[in-house]
Amino acid sequence: MENRHPGIKRIDFLKVPIDILPENEIEDVFRSFAEDGKQHQIVLINFFDLMRARRSSEYMETLQQSSLVIPTAVSIWRGIKFLKKGPAFRYRPFDFVIRILGLMEKYQKTLYLMGGKQSSLQTVFNNMRISFPGLNVVGRYTGYYSPKMEENILLAIKKASPTFLLAGDGLKGGDKWIKAKKESLNPGIYLYCSECYAIFSGKKKKGSRKNWENGTEVVSEVLKNPLKLFRVFIRLYYFLILIIYRISGK
Repeated sequence: MENRHPGIKRIDFLKVPIDILPENEIEDVFRSFAEDGKQHQIVLINFFDLMRARRSSEYMETLQQSSLVIPTAVSIWRGIKFLKKGPAFRYRPFDFVIRILGLMEKYQKTLYLMGGKQSSLQTVFNNMRISFPGLNVVGRYTGYYSPKMEENILLAIKKASPTFLLAGDGLKGGDKWIKAKKESLNPGIYLYCSECYAIFSGKKKKGSRKNWENGTEVVSEVLKNPLKLFRVFIRLYYFLILIIYRISGK
């Protein structure tokens, strides 16, 4: 799936591939992805995904083979600027997916929903139809399926041949599931976003845009689960790596 658009610049950030996608390039990039007859996996990468990629060769390979690796965390955005890797852009996962769905509707493309439990998938489907009445949903299937069902599921997706497959909860490996199944899938755009399914199904609120822009959404996460406070040591390690890279000129 290593098919990148000329409007996308890929950088090496702490040995992890990150794509620089300016706002004004989004429509052209996704129209190209939808019509060039190739497979395009998109990965939305947060801070902990970044750190996981540095220690997981399998996940790193998923990123390297993806057409787009989009940062969502303010810490990554600031890190790119700190290392002077050029202008950085990050996107809020739900808003980014909404933008893609809007473009799929605009250009009369098709959508397949994959993931979640039956009740939540139905809610996601209903909300999609309300928000994007012109979007053609050509199929849907739940996650958490029995392994013996997988062959039939993949065949159904292949027959439906969606322009865009939006995947959510219940797919083992998340982004790695898409990479592992690419040989069984047709050309198209593939993206895993469990957060989007949770919001579309009403199980999670979008949260404050201001907190997201400031990077303070982490505070609310800690208030909900104090054990996440211990993640501060991972962040301190990250800052140390940034300083080492800055000093060494990497």
